[in-house]
Amino acid sequence: MIDYRPKETIQKILISTTSRLVGEYDTKELLITHAWQSFKLPDHLSLTENPLCRNSFVVAFETSPIGKDVVFLPDYNQRGDLICAYLAVLFGKRFDNHGPLECIGYFRVPHMQAYSSICNPILPQNNHRPRVDLGIELDLSEIIKIKCLFNDDISDRFFHFFDAASRFYLQALQCFETNPETAYLHLITCGEILSNYYEYDTEELIDENTKFILKEIENALDNGPEVVKQIKSRFLQVKKRFVKTILNLINDRFFLNSESNNENTKLDKDGIERRVAAAYDLRSRYLHTGIDFGDWITMNRLDNSEVQDGTPEVEDREFASILAKAPTYFGMERIMRYCLLRFIHFEGVAIDSTLD
Repeated sequence: MIDYRPKETIQKILISTTSRLVGEYDTKELLITHAWQSFKLPDHLSLTENPLCRNSFVVAFETSPIGKDVVFLPDYNQRGDLICAYLAVLFGKRFDNHGPLECIGYFRVPHMQAYSSICNPILPQNNHRPRVDLGIELDLSEIIKIKCLFNDDISDRFFHFFDAASRFYLQALQCFETNPETAYLHLITCGEILSNYYEYDTEELIDENTKFILKEIENALDNGPEVVKQIKSRFLQVKKRFVKTILNLINDRFFLNSESNNENTKLDKDGIERRVAAAYDLRSRYLHTGIDFGDWITMNRLDNSEVQDGTPEVEDREFASILAKAPTYFGMERIMRYCLLRFIHFEGVAIDSTLD
């Protein structure tokens, strides 16, 4: 008698992207291949850039048999979330996990809500063109570049940091079109997570001018050394770690490319430190005051502008200054993807020699 039931040790998950990828990734540990739509449906829904574009894939992998004494069944759906996050970082495209098709010996019904949602096909995360940074082709065979992320060839500490950071990056891509402010906060959180991976000495976070001032304080006050010690402790705060980490992960190659169609709104090396600092200030302003900024970080979305072209007209002059300096969503998204790629490159996941 033929057994048509799913195998308990073979898991299959449905994922999709608003972009279009060709090829497949087929190894003994993991298969990612196309789930073809009915040819009775209009071809343009998946083959061309349009608001309803969705290309689907099945992720299949083998797991260990489940023991008879297991009380709680494993949740392999999380593997789909992880794979979507990793592919988003690699390709710079939006991916969605719809859940299992077959899992631990049972057929499953995936979540299909995303298939009825629309997207803006001109956004870099949705269009059918490779991202400008590294120019990784939209071919599933390119996953070979990050194969060690799926093979337990990395340390647990590195895995936990990259896993968390990449998930926030993906969530930013997923919610940008409906909630740009939340998407921006997700990108900042992604950077905060990366910043906590590194150990910094206080001296690394202090510029030369500040060091001179601290020396003057130390010499002028009776309790100068204690005062300076307290001041230095403040330099380990989140914002300074955030800025330091971003500047360390971005190299000159980053500034050679841009997806902005306006020469005046491209990120440049000269102002990058104050722009990254302003991005964190924007996050803090929103969390502390609730002031809206979503419209400003999505201005000129047709041009994919990475920075503001001028100073926004708002009543709060300090807020206007922050908005003028902070990267837009498009600038911040490109910064964080590049940082994530360079982060894993430094840990032995050889993506491209230009990341050296």
